[in-house]
Amino acid sequence: MIVSLMSLLAWAWLTQNWFVAAILSLLMLGRFFSAWRWNLKSAQFYRIGDFVTVLFVASLLYFAIVHTDQRPVFILLEWLPAFFAPILLAQLYSVHNQLPMGTLFYSVRKREQQESLDFQLPYAAICLLAAGAANESSWFYFAVMAVCFSAILWEARSKNSPVVLWFVVIGLAAGISYEGQFGLRQLQVISEDFWVGLLSDWQTDPFKSMTSIGDIGDLKLSNKIEFRVKSSESLLLLQSSYDRYLGQSWLASKRIFSEQPNYSVPAKNRRIKQLDVFQSVERTTILALPSGTVDIKGLEGAKLQYTPLGAVKLTEAPDFVNYQVDYTGQELAKTSELDLQIPPQHQAWLAIIKQALQLEQQEPAQIALAIKQYFQRNYYYSLFLGKEANADKALKSFMLERKAGHCEYFAVASVLLLRSYGIPARLANGYAMQEYSEAEQLYIVRRRHAHAWAIAAINGQWQAVDATPAQWLDMEEDQADYWQPVYDLFSAVHFYYKQWRYQQAQSNDDSGDQFIQLLVAAVLVVLLLWRLWVSRQHLLRTKPKQGMSSNAFNYPGQDSDFYLIEKSLVGTDLARRENEAIVVWLKRLDAPALMEISKLHYKYRFGTDNFSVAERAKLKQAVRCWLAQEYKRKTPTL
Repeated sequence: MIVSLMSLLAWAWLTQNWFVAAILSLLMLGRFFSAWRWNLKSAQFYRIGDFVTVLFVASLLYFAIVHTDQRPVFILLEWLPAFFAPILLAQLYSVHNQLPMGTLFYSVRKREQQESLDFQLPYAAICLLAAGAANESSWFYFAVMAVCFSAILWEARSKNSPVVLWFVVIGLAAGISYEGQFGLRQLQVISEDFWVGLLSDWQTDPFKSMTSIGDIGDLKLSNKIEFRVKSSESLLLLQSSYDRYLGQSWLASKRIFSEQPNYSVPAKNRRIKQLDVFQSVERTTILALPSGTVDIKGLEGAKLQYTPLGAVKLTEAPDFVNYQVDYTGQELAKTSELDLQIPPQHQAWLAIIKQALQLEQQEPAQIALAIKQYFQRNYYYSLFLGKEANADKALKSFMLERKAGHCEYFAVASVLLLRSYGIPARLANGYAMQEYSEAEQLYIVRRRHAHAWAIAAINGQWQAVDATPAQWLDMEEDQADYWQPVYDLFSAVHFYYKQWRYQQAQSNDDSGDQFIQLLVAAVLVVLLLWRLWVSRQHLLRTKPKQGMSSNAFNYPGQDSDFYLIEKSLVGTDLARRENEAIVVWLKRLDAPALMEISKLHYKYRFGTDNFSVAERAKLKQAVRCWLAQEYKRKTPTL
């Protein structure tokens, strides 16, 4: 009885169902204050079990039909203690204080000899299972579950086992299970990625996008490489855009593919850029293209189809393609009335945010920039999807309460805010091209680089308004599996092999037989392994830097004063080594003062737009003070 009550209270604590738990506790304790008992027969126990079954099934059907904010499975899971309470009370107030097995299992009712059980311990386990519906992700839930299940096992333990040994085994089991849950999560993610990749093409639907707004739990990431790009700059690559918002779904109003290209017409004074894409395709593929695409070359044997909203579908192509994209970076904006529609359920929080922004008299470009800066200054990126299952309520909670979410929250909120100021806007889906491989001299685009952002019609052009905080790529990189280098190695081998096969097919060279092909593939594998090994050794070198070299790309924050410190230490024992991260360098030096300065440097380096004038002055002053102290330390006293 004590264990059952303890588990019931744990359920009440985690789910906050104190009133129901109080009633059930009083009914359970009432047996100690009353001598009244029922002389129930097996058939009567069976009727109680059938009643609970019918009630459970009826509730399942009801919640499956009726729309609820919470998902039906979680509602039923949460209320399992209430469903099974009649069975427990029937046992507690019966003469025999035992429950026939047929009450729970219909298949044993016809047996001549039927066993009985004490339902108190199974009921305690049911309460603990129901407590999981609270979705408490902290260590507190695990601690409560460990204590309660240990109490259940204590009641069921063998009386001949040593008490000390029992506690040692329970403690060991608790420790292993706590660590093992992380491994099970990783195994689940790997399994989901494998089967989704095996059973589907994981293609973007150009007509409908189901966002993760309103989903619960953690955002699942995948390291699968989708394609590789040779480009001189990092870009946002768009696959599709959507103009109609229906809660968790975004729809494209123009849903007809045509074979007539709708490329942008480049301005006379606009420079045309080019990038190369290397991609494995399966049947139908929606291409990811930069803004202002004016031409696609290298897919002459395949079939391309286009929608007015920018989606380009590739069919009848080989399993590996290498195509070139000419683009300008500017897309002519053709808008409709749908680009300004706002669902009425979002008007309330939009009014609150607009009151804080105060942008009514500003130009569209200034409004878009202010919205982007508002999110990046006041909101945070998070892989946690939240606990609210209703998409509209989840978006409102994100804007007014949580202020943390993944890219879809920022994108959808940005679209609605832009529309509220009379600026036509759409939701865009695609990829953020950010990971550059020095070994392959290519950009690597993984599935976890899939991104959502807003596009707004400003000055006659579709312009990206990506309000997601800059640290989202770093956070997702931190979630990468430790075996990612192994996966990347096999992916690179497969890529080089596919590329070689593609080049052979393009040259129509059929003279090589299978032996030659295998020999060339083996040579390519050896060369690749050698190149990766050399690159790895280069990254692991720890020789000091000989000087400060400029980066190949003009990244923001290159004018940070922190680099003056690095420059002053070149040629000394304290110099930063080749390919050594700043954090690793400062930890090696054991310099707390430099570590504090580096935090300001990183903030400026990865968030230049949000770095205030006062913070920039603080960074300069901190660098000057450190350099002055270092100069005094090096200068000998006379």
